[in-house]
Amino acid sequence: MLLNTTLAKQIVDKAHSILKRDILLADLSGQLLASNSGLRRLFVPEALSVAQTSRATTAEFNDRKTKWWPFVYEDQTIAVFGLPLDSGPITQEAMTLLQGLAEVIVYQHFLLDKIQSAERVRADFIKSALTAGTIDVDDIYRQSDILQLNLRLPQAVILAQLDGLEERVQAEYTQLSPEEQQLQLDAVTEEMSQHLREGLKGPQDNLVAYIGNDQFVVLKGIGGEGLTTFNTIKFMNEKGERISELLRKLGANYPVTVGVGQYYPDLRGLRKSYQDAKLALEVGSKVWGPNHVYHIKRVGMFITLANTHQDRKAELAHQILSPLLRDEQLFKTVQAFLASGLNLTEAAEKLHIHRNTLIYRLDKTKKLISLDPRHFDDALQIKLGLMFYQENAG
Repeated sequence: MLLNTTLAKQIVDKAHSILKRDILLADLSGQLLASNSGLRRLFVPEALSVAQTSRATTAEFNDRKTKWWPFVYEDQTIAVFGLPLDSGPITQEAMTLLQGLAEVIVYQHFLLDKIQSAERVRADFIKSALTAGTIDVDDIYRQSDILQLNLRLPQAVILAQLDGLEERVQAEYTQLSPEEQQLQLDAVTEEMSQHLREGLKGPQDNLVAYIGNDQFVVLKGIGGEGLTTFNTIKFMNEKGERISELLRKLGANYPVTVGVGQYYPDLRGLRKSYQDAKLALEVGSKVWGPNHVYHIKRVGMFITLANTHQDRKAELAHQILSPLLRDEQLFKTVQAFLASGLNLTEAAEKLHIHRNTLIYRLDKTKKLISLDPRHFDDALQIKLGLMFYQENAG
């Protein structure tokens, strides 16, 4: 067990505020970790000697006579205290107080670190369960039970990206080592994860984890009976908006972009939901930009432009366009309208129907597939979907 500079500074600052005297703290190699006077990273031979022998000593340091003695924690010397004698007499009471205060701070730190380590284990497990190339479902369920993560509940995935989160944390702690920066990032992301859990109804049914690259994954529990991919779309959209709202309320001023996946049963369905959320986030950001909530159904056939498996594209194309493809009249109407450059008059003439009849059919199309051929973005999605369908049908 070793002290880092952040923890050493906490001990020195707290002890100085109570004892009202100068305090030094060095590591076991004799390097000065912290002092209330700002000195750092100086080599102190006397501190090294104390670390090696566990015997106190007094010697000149920085033109001041200083007493050095070991800081013992759980029967091990983990650092070396230094108190300049010109700050006042060193009483046994002051030494005992300093030792006890340092022990409390170290205990709290390592207790928190163990908790954070457990959170990292859970986050790594969730990430692996969602993204690993192959999985053993029974083994995943077994491990999730050990980690007290309920993956058997009906759940769907929401992915939230806070652009610049890691970069900003690293910039704030440039003086720390990479390992210490990671601890700071863990603390920040765990606080945000807790904020998300508490802000969602039924927090025990929602799993939240930071999976790196500025992204949080939320496994949103879905209650009720007769759940299907389609009757949960509105619910998941609302929760995506709620998560976006919660993150913005933190006041961190990060651009918040949210991708929402659909519900599918079982663990393999949960993995598919994660892929949905990831695609919605990536494609939505590219097509419409960051700082929005994108459900995979909203992104729709723009996923044909994404680098994902053809089977998934075909599945989503079928989900979105199958009502249109089953109605030959509507299918031909939409094709003609798209071929006419979204011009109502030209399309009606090509189809030999009245303009109002064309409008009626386009309204019916919108109700069937939730895409309006008269709107450019929706028309583009339909066009992409039909191209993909025709290409793969051949």
